[in-house]
Amino acid sequence: MTSDTKVLGILTPTGGGDPIPLHKAEVVVGRRASCDICLDFTNVSGKHCVLRLVNSVWHIRDLGSTNGTTVNGSQIASEHSIMPDDELGIATHFFTIDYEPGGPVGIFSKDQLLDEEISETKKRHSLMELAGLDTDDNKPKHRSRSTHAPEVIERVSADEADFDDALPEDFKIAPTPIIEANDDDFLKLIQEDVDELKP
Repeated sequence: MTSDTKVLGILTPTGGGDPIPLHKAEVVVGRRASCDICLDFTNVSGKHCVLRLVNSVWHIRDLGSTNGTTVNGSQIASEHSIMPDDELGIATHFFTIDYEPGGPVGIFSKDQLLDEEISETKKRHSLMELAGLDTDDNKPKHRSRSTHAPEVIERVSADEADFDDALPEDFKIAPTPIIEANDDDFLKLIQEDVDELKP
């Protein structure tokens, strides 16, 4: 490497050791000598994980390793964004990453990145929209959900509620059966059960 190669980030072993400069936007970490970062430990897989710089933010993805990859102690199952000073666990070897996140808005927080990832990957559409059959541009837009709980929840009982839905003409309400309850009947049932249990 030449000395004028730009350092995109630095991995620092938490237990001590030399910092590892990240010179490429995609870095494969593993035990094999062909990896960009070679960790010669038996519990590190040949190709353990990959670090990728996407929109000036580093991400880590496990490559099906035997002993797993963690971010701040949590096992990752898919690509995960990592922020400065996050702790990366590669098998049982831990590192912190140091870099300057950037982008069009500036520094991102973990929550902002997560919200953006969720909104991009889980856009919801109706089946009509997906089929290209929904052409009504004047339809009401869905309101976004509140991010905090209401202070007081007011609910009206079913008797007090004003229902605007009219029942279809062919719909008939079944009469409520009248059952005469008698305490003696209940006690008789209990006595019968007790009598059956006696030898």
